[in-house]
Amino acid sequence: MIQDSRNHELLPNSFISADARYQQLQKCLRLGIPYLDDVIRLYPSSLTLIQGDLPHSLLRPLITQLTISLLINNPRVELAFVDGANLFPYYEISQEARKYGLDPLAILDRIQLSRAFNYHQMTEILFKKLPQLLETNPIRVVLIPQISSLHLSKEALQYLEYDKLTATSSILELTQAVGRLKSLSLEYDLVGIMTAESAPHSNHKALGGTFLAHAATDIIRVTTTPGSNSTNYTLTLTVQKGGPEIQVKLSHEGERDRAQSIPLTQFW
Repeated sequence: MIQDSRNHELLPNSFISADARYQQLQKCLRLGIPYLDDVIRLYPSSLTLIQGDLPHSLLRPLITQLTISLLINNPRVELAFVDGANLFPYYEISQEARKYGLDPLAILDRIQLSRAFNYHQMTEILFKKLPQLLETNPIRVVLIPQISSLHLSKEALQYLEYDKLTATSSILELTQAVGRLKSLSLEYDLVGIMTAESAPHSNHKALGGTFLAHAATDIIRVTTTPGSNSTNYTLTLTVQKGGPEIQVKLSHEGERDRAQSIPLTQFW
């Protein structure tokens, strides 16, 4: 057996004893979402994919809830947020923290943020920046909203056409990036959470192809009711892979709180 000297856990493509795996399962994190926590096990070295067609106005509240729930329900957890879609919810996280009587700065201090503006930068983050971060910080969760959006955007396709390349080039880079994320999750016992748009003309496949779905341990599809907006919405989460198929509804009604400026100092 090949072991990693940092944490004595097995490296990718090696065997692990049943007892060691049981010990890993005891370290599962909680999303803090009733019923969903009973089905989705956020255990070390797992990747969860949340896919669906949500506008940014509704995806942002979902990302907020995922981030704040993970940090509140797992007090010692630190999180790396790889933002490829300009979705990091600065103000929403601070507002939610105050609702729980928590110091927003203390919550934000447990988040390491990195921003990608094109798919090459996303690849660089996952291949270079994230490993460097993991070497020096006790990160347990990596959250990547819309992991495939930069690789398959109109801008990316225009660049590829200009360079006389096909979309296969960006898809190959996406598969490499997801493969690297999976490798790091195994090596460092990370819980990885990705979101992605649905593939065109499909309600069940994520944008990014079969590889993205196969790389995920669990897949959750998210839909919304007609007429939902950023302050009044109902989201339905349906487990498609990783457990029995169940549906969980998340509803929110209320007026948007007045935004307050909260500085974020942790960048990598």
